[in-house]
Order: sequence, then C-alpha cells, then structure tokens
Amino acid sequence: MVEKKGGAVAPLAQFQKGSLVTIEEIQGGCQFVYRLQALGLSRGKKIEVLKGGPGPLLVKVGNCRIGLGYKQAMKILCRLSS
Repeated sequence: MVEKKGGAVAPLAQFQKGSLVTIEEIQGGCQFVYRLQALGLSRGKKIEVLKGGPGPLLVKVGNCRIGLGYKQAMKILCRLSS
C-alpha cells in the first residue's frame, strides 16, 4: 500500500470481496485509461468489489458489473470508502 493524503492507497486487485473503494489513480497508457473511462471507471468513482483475486475481478459500478483482469486491476489505485 502507498500512503497518500487521507489514507492508504492500494491496487484494486488487493481488496477483498465486499470492499467499497474510491478510484484514486489509473496507471497506464492513454488507450487503457480511455477504455476504463468508457466503462465508467474513472478517478473519484466509487465501486464495489464483487469478486476479488487472485485471478479476474468482478466490480460493480453503478448498476453495472464489470470484469477486469488481474493485471488491469493492479493498475487501478484505490482507497477504502466509508
């Protein structure tokens, strides 16, 4: 985990099932970031982890469920939400 102002930040892949998190940063190329934004995953968005790793993850964004590969989830830095 990385300490940033307001608490610890960790890759999405490290959060357990049922965790409510807020996206703090997306690391990667512009095409990767654009693709995630098109799916509704962007900085400041609150999401719920429906299935944690290892392996593919399933997250809930609004009323949609999105599957992410483990390496993709490692590039999405998040913080626990209240």
